[in-house]
Amino acid sequence: MPDRPFPLRRPFVLALSLLLVSCGGSGDPVDSGTGLNEKSCTLQYTLPQAGTATGTDPLLANQWHLQNTGQFGGKPGEDLRAIAAWALNRGDGARVAVVDDAIEVTHLDLLPNVVAGASFNYRAARFGTAYPLPCFTGDDHGTAVAGLVAARADNNLGGAGVAPDVQLVGYNPLSTNVDADIADALTRDLQANDVFHNSWGAPDSGPLYPAEALFVNAINTGLASGRGGKGSVYVFPAGNGGCYARAADGSCYRESSNFDGYVNKLGIITACAVDNQGRAPYYVERGANVMICGMSSGSSIGITTTDIENRFRNNFSGTSASAPMVSGVAALILAENPSLTWRDVQQVMLRSARKNDPADAEWRSEFGLDFNPKYGFGVADAQAAVTLARSWTSIGGSESLVSCGPFTRAPNLDLPDPPLLANNTSGTPVTVTDTNPVAGCPINKIEFIEIRLTADHSYSGDLRVDLVSPNGLVSELAYERVCPDSGGGDPCGSYTDWPFGSVRHMDEPVDGDWQLRVTDVQARDSGRFNTWSLRFFGRP
Repeated sequence: MPDRPFPLRRPFVLALSLLLVSCGGSGDPVDSGTGLNEKSCTLQYTLPQAGTATGTDPLLANQWHLQNTGQFGGKPGEDLRAIAAWALNRGDGARVAVVDDAIEVTHLDLLPNVVAGASFNYRAARFGTAYPLPCFTGDDHGTAVAGLVAARADNNLGGAGVAPDVQLVGYNPLSTNVDADIADALTRDLQANDVFHNSWGAPDSGPLYPAEALFVNAINTGLASGRGGKGSVYVFPAGNGGCYARAADGSCYRESSNFDGYVNKLGIITACAVDNQGRAPYYVERGANVMICGMSSGSSIGITTTDIENRFRNNFSGTSASAPMVSGVAALILAENPSLTWRDVQQVMLRSARKNDPADAEWRSEFGLDFNPKYGFGVADAQAAVTLARSWTSIGGSESLVSCGPFTRAPNLDLPDPPLLANNTSGTPVTVTDTNPVAGCPINKIEFIEIRLTADHSYSGDLRVDLVSPNGLVSELAYERVCPDSGGGDPCGSYTDWPFGSVRHMDEPVDGDWQLRVTDVQARDSGRFNTWSLRFFGRP
């Protein structure tokens, strides 16, 4: 694999205009003996008393993602239906762990929901493990994320989170960027934490970025043993690489969310974004692994949430903003029905999703579900999800998940290079297809497919990869692209047993002939389609 630029994991946020509103100073800093502050940090804190004020939150009307009435020129109804869901529950009894760079757990709009003593500071645990506080100005990402999940409502302060009564803990392993810290955060307090929220991922610059073994093991551990065996719920953003570079003709080179090894895994809820018109912003990454959308910025309208130093901001953006809204909906689901497993939460969320942008030509309806590679199964609908959770019959957790495969093929087919035309562009792309006949698998309702590909190619960015089911449903797995020069080898990375993930075939039966299409789209490099395999997960 090529060298991976720092940071390996990065928050998925974009820059917009900023409005800061203060809700009171942090007071004089206490000494390090209290365990609250780190001497090396620019920012210092006191631990305030949680406020007792009541009343409408002054910034609630700005939070169009909770209820879009057309403010800021948005399309009414393009929102999460969150305020409507609060008549059913507000997240009381559920618990969300925000895994990020720093979280201001002393913020007056978060503090009422923060579980005392349960947060953890990976950067400097010796100074007080319960306070993963921002260290410097600009160390603000996790605080904004936490506010979208869990800012307190009706306290006459700021705005509100999607689940405004949920219990909140904060972990800051991104401040160390150490594999072991991230794995620890994703498995910390597995029996107490219901949802692990993550607004971070690999850089969006074209290359393949595999997940570390520690990460994979942590996710598998949480799914199998979290919440007393019902399984932890993991939410990640799809990414912001929808137009990370432009071709000579002005068209976009775009990432597939499947290039990020953190979000193409079984058990991950991969969250996309739509704007206040209900459409995909330019930065949205497509992919067969994308499950459900939250709301985020479009061309200019950002998201209002909490900011460091007891302030608020109106410029949060990207899939860093949409993903915590999905985590908030997951918390509402589990507050309504704590007996649900991680698989149940996914099913409830996607079956209650709202079909946004209905005129978009890429929507397909099969097996009772709508799917779009930009939008997954649609936008999270908090009110519908909570209502469905009340009556949902569990399909079980990891213990009842059926697995078949891997079904492996070794076609060893050449991938001829398309001709280079006189105007320095590629001629007709060359597609090579192999068929994998799958029989005898008892799964009649697919929930997830892992596809592994090995293809020797001098520039893997030339390749487009699609999986075609026996019923003709297509999973978009990879696009052609360019990648920054890494100083040696293939800068896009190697398809050597690379794992793709797909939820696109939800509820489809397994038996039949599956095809993998590998297309060389760009000229100058050739290669070979060596092996591929399929592994199915689902229920009879």
